[in-house]
Amino acid sequence: MTLYFLLALSILLAAWLGWRYFNLRRGIRALTDQLKRGDDLTESSSELGELASALNAQRSTFNVQLATSNAERARLSAILDQLTDGVLIADADGRVQFANPAAEKMFGSPLAGRSVAEAIRHHSLVDAWRRCQQTTELQSESVELPASRQFLQLIAIPDTHAGGSLLLVQDLTRVRRLETVRRDFISNLSHELRTPLASLKALTETLQDGALSDLEAGPRFLGRMHTEVDALTQMAQELLD
Repeated sequence: MTLYFLLALSILLAAWLGWRYFNLRRGIRALTDQLKRGDDLTESSSELGELASALNAQRSTFNVQLATSNAERARLSAILDQLTDGVLIADADGRVQFANPAAEKMFGSPLAGRSVAEAIRHHSLVDAWRRCQQTTELQSESVELPASRQFLQLIAIPDTHAGGSLLLVQDLTRVRRLETVRRDFISNLSHELRTPLASLKALTETLQDGALSDLEAGPRFLGRMHTEVDALTQMAQELLD
Protein backbone atom coordinates (compact mmCIF):
# COMPACT_ATOMS: atom_id res chain seq x y z
CA MET A 1 0.00 0.00 0.00
CA THR A 2 2.78 2.37 0.88
CA LEU A 3 4.61 1.49 -2.35
CA TYR A 4 1.56 2.31 -4.46
CA PHE A 5 1.14 5.59 -2.63
CA LEU A 6 4.76 6.58 -3.20
CA LEU A 7 4.48 5.60 -6.88
CA ALA A 8 1.34 7.70 -7.32
CA LEU A 9 2.95 10.59 -5.51
CA SER A 10 6.01 10.35 -7.78
CA ILE A 11 3.78 10.35 -10.87
CA LEU A 12 1.89 13.42 -9.62
CA LEU A 13 5.15 15.21 -8.78
CA ALA A 14 6.59 14.41 -12.21
CA ALA A 15 3.40 15.63 -13.89
CA TRP A 16 3.47 18.84 -11.85
CA LEU A 17 7.13 19.44 -12.67
CA GLY A 18 6.47 18.74 -16.35
CA TRP A 19 3.57 21.18 -16.33
CA ARG A 20 5.74 23.80 -14.63
CA TYR A 21 8.52 23.22 -17.15
CA PHE A 22 6.08 23.50 -20.05
CA ASN A 23 4.65 26.76 -18.70
CA LEU A 24 8.16 28.11 -18.09
CA ARG A 25 9.22 27.35 -21.64
CA ARG A 26 6.04 28.86 -23.01
CA GLY A 27 6.61 32.01 -20.94
CA ILE A 28 10.21 32.29 -22.09
CA ARG A 29 9.11 31.86 -25.72
CA ALA A 30 6.50 34.58 -25.26
CA LEU A 31 9.08 36.94 -23.74
CA THR A 32 11.44 36.20 -26.62
CA ASP A 33 8.74 37.04 -29.17
CA GLN A 34 7.96 40.28 -27.34
CA LEU A 35 11.65 41.19 -27.33
CA LYS A 36 11.89 40.59 -31.07
CA ARG A 37 8.86 42.80 -31.72
CA GLY A 38 10.12 45.52 -29.37
CA ASP A 39 7.00 45.34 -27.21
CA ASP A 40 6.90 45.95 -23.48
CA LEU A 41 7.51 42.64 -21.72
CA THR A 42 4.53 41.23 -19.82
CA GLU A 43 4.25 37.91 -18.02
CA SER A 44 1.63 36.67 -15.59
CA SER A 45 3.81 34.18 -13.73
CA SER A 46 5.67 35.53 -10.73
CA GLU A 47 9.02 34.00 -11.72
CA LEU A 48 9.08 35.41 -15.24
CA GLY A 49 7.22 38.54 -14.19
CA GLU A 50 10.22 39.70 -12.17
CA LEU A 51 12.49 38.93 -15.12
CA ALA A 52 10.20 40.86 -17.47
CA SER A 53 10.20 43.88 -15.13
CA ALA A 54 13.98 43.81 -14.86
CA LEU A 55 14.37 43.57 -18.65
CA ASN A 56 11.92 46.44 -19.16
CA ALA A 57 13.90 48.59 -16.75
CA GLN A 58 17.18 47.69 -18.46
CA ARG A 59 15.73 48.43 -21.88
CA SER A 60 14.42 51.82 -20.71
CA THR A 61 17.85 52.71 -19.36
CA PHE A 62 19.48 51.56 -22.59
CA ASN A 63 17.04 53.62 -24.68
CA VAL A 64 17.79 56.73 -22.65
CA GLN A 65 21.53 56.17 -23.01
CA LEU A 66 21.15 55.50 -26.74
CA ALA A 67 19.11 58.68 -27.24
CA THR A 68 21.73 60.69 -25.32
CA SER A 69 24.53 59.12 -27.36
CA ASN A 70 22.73 59.85 -30.64
CA ALA A 71 22.14 63.47 -29.61
CA GLU A 72 25.79 63.93 -28.69
CA ARG A 73 26.87 62.29 -31.94
CA ALA A 74 24.58 64.62 -33.91
CA ARG A 75 26.00 67.67 -32.14
CA LEU A 76 29.57 66.49 -32.72
CA SER A 77 28.81 65.80 -36.39
CA ALA A 78 27.34 69.29 -36.80
CA ILE A 79 30.41 70.85 -35.18
CA LEU A 80 32.82 68.88 -37.37
CA ASP A 81 30.85 69.77 -40.50
CA GLN A 82 31.05 73.49 -39.66
CA LEU A 83 34.75 73.52 -38.78
CA THR A 84 36.97 75.36 -41.23
CA ASP A 85 39.92 73.18 -40.15
CA GLY A 86 40.27 69.75 -41.70
CA VAL A 87 39.75 66.78 -39.38
CA LEU A 88 40.76 63.22 -40.25
CA ILE A 89 40.53 60.15 -38.02
CA ALA A 90 42.80 57.24 -38.92
CA ASP A 91 42.89 53.74 -37.44
CA ALA A 92 45.93 51.81 -36.26
CA ASP A 93 46.58 50.55 -39.83
CA GLY A 94 46.72 54.10 -41.17
CA ARG A 95 43.35 54.03 -42.93
CA VAL A 96 41.18 57.13 -42.84
CA GLN A 97 37.93 56.28 -41.08
CA PHE A 98 36.45 59.79 -41.08
CA ALA A 99 37.06 63.09 -42.85
CA ASN A 100 35.02 66.25 -42.41
CA PRO A 101 34.00 68.47 -45.38
CA ALA A 102 36.88 70.91 -44.76
CA ALA A 103 39.44 68.09 -45.07
CA GLU A 104 37.87 66.86 -48.30
CA LYS A 105 37.91 70.41 -49.64
CA MET A 106 41.66 70.60 -48.94
CA PHE A 107 42.68 67.17 -50.23
CA GLY A 108 39.79 66.06 -52.44
CA SER A 109 37.09 63.50 -51.80
CA PRO A 110 36.32 60.86 -50.83
CA LEU A 111 39.05 60.33 -48.24
CA ALA A 112 37.45 57.59 -46.11
CA GLY A 113 39.07 54.22 -46.77
CA ARG A 114 42.30 55.65 -48.15
CA SER A 115 45.64 55.48 -46.41
CA VAL A 116 46.88 58.63 -44.70
CA ALA A 117 49.71 58.90 -47.23
CA GLU A 118 47.23 58.79 -50.12
CA ALA A 119 44.92 61.29 -48.43
CA ILE A 120 47.31 64.11 -47.50
CA ARG A 121 49.87 63.49 -50.29
CA HIS A 122 52.81 65.44 -48.85
CA HIS A 123 55.89 63.73 -47.49
CA SER A 124 56.47 66.22 -44.65
CA LEU A 125 52.91 65.84 -43.39
CA VAL A 126 53.08 62.06 -43.76
CA ASP A 127 56.37 61.99 -41.83
CA ALA A 128 54.77 63.97 -39.00
CA TRP A 129 51.90 61.46 -38.82
CA ARG A 130 54.35 58.53 -38.81
CA ARG A 131 56.35 60.12 -35.98
CA CYS A 132 53.11 60.47 -34.06
CA GLN A 133 52.37 56.76 -34.56
CA GLN A 134 55.86 55.70 -33.57
CA THR A 135 56.34 57.94 -30.52
CA THR A 136 52.65 58.17 -29.45
CA GLU A 137 53.30 61.88 -28.93
CA LEU A 138 51.69 64.95 -30.47
CA GLN A 139 53.48 66.10 -33.63
CA SER A 140 53.17 69.32 -35.63
CA GLU A 141 54.41 70.23 -39.11
CA SER A 142 53.91 73.22 -41.42
CA VAL A 143 54.43 73.09 -45.18
CA GLU A 144 53.90 75.24 -48.26
CA LEU A 145 52.24 73.62 -51.27
CA PRO A 146 53.73 75.31 -54.36
CA ALA A 147 51.07 73.99 -56.72
CA SER A 148 48.15 75.55 -54.84
CA ARG A 149 50.24 78.24 -53.05
CA GLN A 150 48.82 77.10 -49.74
CA PHE A 151 50.37 77.04 -46.28
CA LEU A 152 49.12 74.08 -44.25
CA GLN A 153 49.81 73.07 -40.66
CA LEU A 154 49.25 69.49 -39.54
CA ILE A 155 48.76 68.55 -35.88
CA ALA A 156 48.81 64.78 -35.32
CA ILE A 157 47.32 63.60 -32.02
CA PRO A 158 47.77 59.93 -31.02
CA ASP A 159 44.87 57.76 -29.91
CA THR A 160 46.44 55.77 -27.09
CA HIS A 161 43.37 53.52 -26.70
CA ALA A 162 42.69 52.37 -30.26
CA GLY A 163 46.20 52.92 -31.65
CA GLY A 164 45.00 55.33 -34.33
CA SER A 165 45.40 59.08 -34.61
CA LEU A 166 43.50 62.33 -35.03
CA LEU A 167 44.81 64.67 -37.71
CA LEU A 168 43.95 68.37 -37.54
CA VAL A 169 44.87 70.33 -40.69
CA GLN A 170 44.78 74.14 -40.59
CA ASP A 171 44.93 76.33 -43.70
CA LEU A 172 47.28 79.19 -42.77
CA THR A 173 47.37 80.70 -46.27
CA ARG A 174 45.43 83.84 -45.37
CA VAL A 175 47.38 84.29 -42.12
CA ARG A 176 50.70 84.01 -43.96
CA ARG A 177 49.55 86.46 -46.62
CA LEU A 178 48.52 88.94 -43.93
CA GLU A 179 51.90 88.51 -42.28
CA THR A 180 53.59 89.21 -45.62
CA VAL A 181 51.45 92.32 -46.15
CA ARG A 182 52.24 93.51 -42.62
CA ARG A 183 55.96 92.89 -43.08
CA ASP A 184 56.02 94.69 -46.43
CA PHE A 185 54.00 97.56 -45.02
CA ILE A 186 56.36 98.04 -42.09
CA SER A 187 59.37 97.82 -44.41
CA ASN A 188 57.94 100.41 -46.80
CA LEU A 189 56.89 102.67 -43.93
CA SER A 190 60.36 102.48 -42.38
CA HIS A 191 61.92 103.39 -45.71
CA GLU A 192 59.55 106.33 -46.23
CA LEU A 193 60.18 107.65 -42.73
CA ARG A 194 63.94 107.21 -42.90
CA THR A 195 64.37 109.69 -45.79
CA PRO A 196 62.78 112.81 -44.21
CA LEU A 197 64.27 111.98 -40.80
CA ALA A 198 67.75 111.73 -42.31
CA SER A 199 67.19 115.04 -44.10
CA LEU A 200 66.03 116.70 -40.87
CA LYS A 201 69.04 115.37 -39.01
CA ALA A 202 71.43 116.66 -41.68
CA LEU A 203 69.77 120.08 -41.72
CA THR A 204 69.85 120.30 -37.92
CA GLU A 205 73.54 119.40 -37.79
CA THR A 206 74.29 121.98 -40.50
CA LEU A 207 72.49 124.68 -38.54
CA GLN A 208 74.31 123.67 -35.35
CA ASP A 209 77.65 123.92 -37.16
CA GLY A 210 77.09 127.63 -37.81
CA ALA A 211 74.63 127.89 -40.68
CA LEU A 212 72.02 129.27 -38.28
CA SER A 213 73.94 132.56 -38.09
CA ASP A 214 74.17 132.75 -41.88
CA LEU A 215 71.48 135.20 -42.90
CA GLU A 216 71.10 133.59 -46.34
CA ALA A 217 71.54 129.84 -45.63
CA GLY A 218 69.80 129.76 -42.24
CA PRO A 219 66.30 130.70 -43.42
CA ARG A 220 66.66 128.41 -46.44
CA PHE A 221 67.56 125.42 -44.23
CA LEU A 222 64.70 126.22 -41.85
CA GLY A 223 62.32 126.29 -44.81
CA ARG A 224 63.49 122.85 -45.92
CA MET A 225 63.02 121.57 -42.35
CA HIS A 226 59.48 122.93 -42.40
CA THR A 227 58.85 121.10 -45.66
CA GLU A 228 60.17 117.81 -44.26
CA VAL A 229 58.01 118.20 -41.13
CA ASP A 230 54.96 118.77 -43.34
CA ALA A 231 55.83 115.58 -45.25
CA LEU A 232 56.05 113.59 -42.00
CA THR A 233 52.72 115.04 -40.85
CA GLN A 234 51.11 114.00 -44.14
CA MET A 235 52.52 110.47 -43.83
CA ALA A 236 51.22 110.18 -40.27
CA GLN A 237 47.75 111.29 -41.38
CA GLU A 238 47.76 108.79 -44.27
CA LEU A 239 48.82 106.06 -41.85
CA LEU A 240 45.92 106.90 -39.53
CA ASP A 241 43.49 106.97 -42.47
